[in-house]
Amino acid sequence: MGEAYGFRLQPILDDLGSALLLVAKLSWQRTLKAWLYTPIGVVLIMLACFGVNQLIGLSSVGFPASVACMIVLFFALVALDFVLGEKRTRALIKLIDIPAGWSLRFMSIFFTPSFVLLPLSPSISGKEIGLIVAVFLIGYFVIFSATAYLARGLQLLLGTSKRAMTERAEEMGHELDEIPISERHRQESKDSQTASTSTLGPRLASTQPEQSTSLNTPIGGADEHDPELENPPEPAADIAAPLRAQDPSTIRGTGGPPAHDDIHTREPSPPRAQPRQDPPPLTRAQRWATFINKYLDTLTYLTLMIFVGIPVYYGAGYAMPLHLPLNVLMYFSAMAIPPKYKRFLHPVLVSSGFTILGVWVLALIKGNSLFDGLHDYSTKTKYLQLFDGKHGIRAPGGGDIFSSILDVSIVALALPMFQYRKELMRHFISITFPTLSLGAVSLFLYPLVSHAVGIAPTRALSFSSRSLTLALAMPATANLGGDLNLEAVVAIMSGVMGALIGNTLLKWLRIPEDDYVTRGVTLGANSSAIATAMLLVTDPRAAALSCLSMSLLGTMMVALTSVPPLVKIVAGLAGVN
Repeated sequence: MGEAYGFRLQPILDDLGSALLLVAKLSWQRTLKAWLYTPIGVVLIMLACFGVNQLIGLSSVGFPASVACMIVLFFALVALDFVLGEKRTRALIKLIDIPAGWSLRFMSIFFTPSFVLLPLSPSISGKEIGLIVAVFLIGYFVIFSATAYLARGLQLLLGTSKRAMTERAEEMGHELDEIPISERHRQESKDSQTASTSTLGPRLASTQPEQSTSLNTPIGGADEHDPELENPPEPAADIAAPLRAQDPSTIRGTGGPPAHDDIHTREPSPPRAQPRQDPPPLTRAQRWATFINKYLDTLTYLTLMIFVGIPVYYGAGYAMPLHLPLNVLMYFSAMAIPPKYKRFLHPVLVSSGFTILGVWVLALIKGNSLFDGLHDYSTKTKYLQLFDGKHGIRAPGGGDIFSSILDVSIVALALPMFQYRKELMRHFISITFPTLSLGAVSLFLYPLVSHAVGIAPTRALSFSSRSLTLALAMPATANLGGDLNLEAVVAIMSGVMGALIGNTLLKWLRIPEDDYVTRGVTLGANSSAIATAMLLVTDPRAAALSCLSMSLLGTMMVALTSVPPLVKIVAGLAGVN
């Protein structure tokens, strides 16, 4: 009996081994880049941010190191392009793009910890929640519209609108970008059709986010109207099928033509239809290789969660190896939502909700509460504390890993800014004036209105940084003395609103689709990095302007909130005695 069972099992094991070898052969280069080159690059960028943070700490200004590094990298690339030339600069950018391009493609998942940790926020009355929602929604629509019309009006006044539309039309006609991040690596795109083999692990090497599997759609604002996302390529296209058998009637010998095969004397024969000969079906090993390639991301993180995360969590009590793959798998599942439903169910919100549920269930199995699980999910230990070498800190949780890598994404925004640096200079006034005006209005008007309708002072102050990206919103709100938990919610919800309905709002406001300047400025200044991630996929030129808008706004807000007399005025408007 045992021998018969082993005899039946041996072919299955052989086919499984053949399938794994085939997968390894197809994806080893991209996997090496995913698990080795990209993590090394991410750590190097974090080290640079840590060094800049140490320098900033010598002063009394609270400015995020990631934004400072982004600005430094942008101007460094501009200087190198001038000194070394385009060819050498592009070679350097190709190296930077390994970690930076990856962090941009997966930026959205790095925002999920702010929502996952919401249950830890202090309780708020139902009435105040209603007031907060009303101020947020009305303020968003009003300021969004004002920014759009101001940017559009400046272009019409300065005569740059028509030129921008012409440039956009030319870009759509022959899109040829200057740096690898937007070049989409045409050669690697061909390779990526074999399988979706890169995400936070294997998908790290993928440079064309549209070519991912249905479960592993790229992080970073994938537009629901992207045809490539709706019709992903077959992942196993490079698994070679056997060649078709030749028609015996067409085979000739090697000793010359037949004796009676004279083209002058032979009567023409009537054409006859060639019988259709389909290639043989794939073998079982090839079918399994196709499946593994297609779901390699999901299988990798599922394996890590089951065979590493669960034993470590319930054995040693360390949650990061379990919570991190759980969060990633929830995001993969959220990205599998059909595009028409993503208009209402943004993957950041959906994956955050299911991650909370998963953390709760895992904590209950261990005999802990949801709050214990969330404290394990985020121990408040990020890379800055780790590199500082302080004693007594807890090991980072899964949420801390994502929050740390978010700084790498902020630094990486320098790449699309550099790519479209000429457009940034050409439309400088159309970018800076609406952005700075929005900052001034937000800083003074939001606290005043919030206090007038009955919102608590600390929460009213949080609205001043509502439009900023999270990396800049937190230090600005801390300078003002606002509620950091509420700030995380309103800042990320602003980004989600832009990703969900930003294009629809611009259409209602009758902003031309070819006006990438207005689109970039409006979405960047009102919806920060999440909307920028969406534009990186749908409109890279607008994404560059969006980067500059949110950077200018955040820099100005952090600088203004670092001035004590100004902070006192804003606090008075919010009702702080």
